[in-house]
Amino acid sequence: MKHDYIYSHLNGLEFLIVHKEAQWQELLSAIKSIDANRFLKYSNDKTKKGEVLYSQSDINDEFERLLYACGWREKKTPYVVSGDVATSKEIVKIKDINRQKEIIESKGLDPLPTYNQVDFVKDRIAVEVQFGKYFSVAYDLHVKHTFFFSLDDIDVGIEIIPTHAFMKRMDTGVAWYENEITNVIREGRSNPSVPIVMIGIEPESLIPEPNAGLKKLLERKKEVAEKMRAIADEAVKQSGSVPSIKGRIPNLIQEAEKAEAEYRETQKKYEDLEAFKKKAAEIIGNAAEKAE
Repeated sequence: MKHDYIYSHLNGLEFLIVHKEAQWQELLSAIKSIDANRFLKYSNDKTKKGEVLYSQSDINDEFERLLYACGWREKKTPYVVSGDVATSKEIVKIKDINRQKEIIESKGLDPLPTYNQVDFVKDRIAVEVQFGKYFSVAYDLHVKHTFFFSLDDIDVGIEIIPTHAFMKRMDTGVAWYENEITNVIREGRSNPSVPIVMIGIEPESLIPEPNAGLKKLLERKKEVAEKMRAIADEAVKQSGSVPSIKGRIPNLIQEAEKAEAEYRETQKKYEDLEAFKKKAAEIIGNAAEKAE
């Protein structure tokens, strides 16, 4: 996949290039090695049911396979919390969960267990691959990366997100790069308070958009054919008046040629999409066989 879209917050990218160049290149190589067109599915999404889309879960699994082979590992840190504001302020910077419990219990309160988790960590770099719902990126930036940075477990966080074009070929509600960097820029330089690198990824060649499905193409073919018939009918109507038809002939010919060209283009899209559907069926079928 391509990783052409990169945004650096609080000099996150500059830090990586100067201090963690090998790990940065390792991550970019992993992204580039993934062929997303191997990971397709038939969508069960209400608005895209039956369409061929990219499988977010399978692409996530491929990231995990590649990065685990390079020594990246999930990091999960348990801790306890309290609803008391003063107590929360007292324990928020404490890493030892037993000490957190002691402080909460000493005030006659119940310690409530929870945890924070990040997909991959290596050499104080945290990486989240986010193909989830639109709110997930904000949670990653303002909670996950900030949490591990505040505890001095990481120096920089990396958020990998699909581009808008990639997102349109997934289930609905997925966060997308162009929107998320705008959100970060809008919030200002100091928010979030952790150095972040955001990477927008997409396949080298994208599959057709769901809204270019066979049904819509067939409807468009019908519209264009009707337009061509209307042009022909107009010519017949005016054929009784030689002066009138003479004036209309160039325009009618031009409209007819334009409609015919559009019809041919639509037909080609239809044929290409049918061929893609057959190829996608093979890919999805082969993946299902391997899973068994």
